[in-house]
Amino acid sequence: MFDYFNHAKFSDRYIPEIFLTPESTADHLWSSEVGVASRYNPMQADCLFVAGLDWNALKAFPGIENEIPVINLIQGIRHARPSDPLFSFLSKRAIRICVSLELADVLRQTRKCNGPVLAIPNGIDCSKLPKVQNPRDTDIFIAGIKQPGLARKLCEVLTTHGHSVDCIVESVERSEFLRRMASAQVAVTLPLAAEGFYLPALEAMMLGCALVCPDCTGNRGFCNHEETCLMPPAELDALAAAVQKLADDAPYRDAMVDRAMAKSAQFDIRRERMAFLEILNDV
Repeated sequence: MFDYFNHAKFSDRYIPEIFLTPESTADHLWSSEVGVASRYNPMQADCLFVAGLDWNALKAFPGIENEIPVINLIQGIRHARPSDPLFSFLSKRAIRICVSLELADVLRQTRKCNGPVLAIPNGIDCSKLPKVQNPRDTDIFIAGIKQPGLARKLCEVLTTHGHSVDCIVESVERSEFLRRMASAQVAVTLPLAAEGFYLPALEAMMLGCALVCPDCTGNRGFCNHEETCLMPPAELDALAAAVQKLADDAPYRDAMVDRAMAKSAQFDIRRERMAFLEILNDV
């Protein structure tokens, strides 16, 4: 949301505003930004931008989506699951921007979307990534916040095999997460079984880590097995074997890293910005 807010602000054609409820924490991304609205009145907007459960904030204005254009950012596959509360919003009139091509395909298959379904793959601001120091301090980095049990078991196995391992299973500041990832030669990222887009895997590629990442649908735009990464099943033995393969074969690992870095360069945030502003101009 913050990235898209800044995309709109980047253009001199638009004045983005966001309303924060009184219960919001004082320490938030917009704390130093111009554009925090003092009153909540969506009827005064020329265009509305919503994500997740933001549709609930429009309940007091029934039918507003038929009077004012709405852009709906779709970030997860759960939007396409009938059992999820987000599914009911698909019948609302909106232009839907999905964060990956794969997610857009899943959403279209529901045949429930009222309005166009578009895709803008997530981008990363490369200028905010930490500088990589070589040689690296750690053999293996495990991003295990979404799969903590599996991450801990994998950490134990790899440590037993003599590798130095940095395993994260609880949320940390993004700057710390990226710094620790950048310090490792191999990164293992453990997504949920299905993701709309999986950012840690792309970050690992941009930081020059050899990557191990199971398939999660939303990573297929940049994760290609044995081309840009290894994609074993999300199972302990398979993950450990993939890591060992990268650790044992330096030429194989280095060639994969080169291909991955070239692929990840396509996901610069400037491309995301230009794609969004093109849509906004059309609206």
